[in-house]
Amino acid sequence: MEPASAANRAIWRIRLRWLAAIGFALIPVVFTAAASAVAQITHQSEAGAALTVAIGAGVSALVGLLVMRMSSPALTQYGFRAPRRAAAVWWFVPLPVTIGIVLVSAGVHVGWQTALAYLVLTVAVAFDEEIWFRGIVLAVLRSGGTRVAIVGSSVMFGVLHLANLAGGEDPSSAILQLLFAVVFGVVAAELVVITASLWPVIVWHALWDFTNYVGGNATTGATLAGVGIACAVMIAYAIVLWRRTSPTPA
Repeated sequence: MEPASAANRAIWRIRLRWLAAIGFALIPVVFTAAASAVAQITHQSEAGAALTVAIGAGVSALVGLLVMRMSSPALTQYGFRAPRRAAAVWWFVPLPVTIGIVLVSAGVHVGWQTALAYLVLTVAVAFDEEIWFRGIVLAVLRSGGTRVAIVGSSVMFGVLHLANLAGGEDPSSAILQLLFAVVFGVVAAELVVITASLWPVIVWHALWDFTNYVGGNATTGATLAGVGIACAVMIAYAIVLWRRTSPTPA
């Protein structure tokens, strides 16, 4: 599997690309944070809060699609197309493996109604964050080099997960989530570069989040071990994919 050709991928050639990338990266955070604040202020149930945040993420995703449509690259160049060499399914094996590890270690600890609300939430968030981070932000940074864009978009993805501190999350958990989000972002960005498609990472992102939500986001020894093993798989996967990306500017 080799990276898609430059003619088939979205690239923004603009000045102040880092400032633009940061600005775009903040948009999904603002929408989901606002929706989360509404859910807290109105004292919604767990399922209701999930659906409210899903609405915020959905609106953010639509804004992202509008930005894509108004820019020069086509939606297919951003990754809304079938993955290249999809027949080489073994390339995608680590993705369900990470999901399975977490599912086995965490289990399911919510009712079906809450689980359904979380399914809606995770699908909306996956579309939202992949559109912005692996779609737009990656395209903005790509003129400075593919690997620079992969790392830059991933670090932004990780750092902005610290917004969870505003929701009362424990600082140590937030730091761990930051580090994991960076690793997750690197793998997702590498896959988009190599397959020229957003679909595999959208599905992976949604399933990963859903598995964690229905597991109660617990921090028991078993769940932490599961996440640790999944993270090790991702790091190994990232190293393999890294060798198949080009360090030169697109």
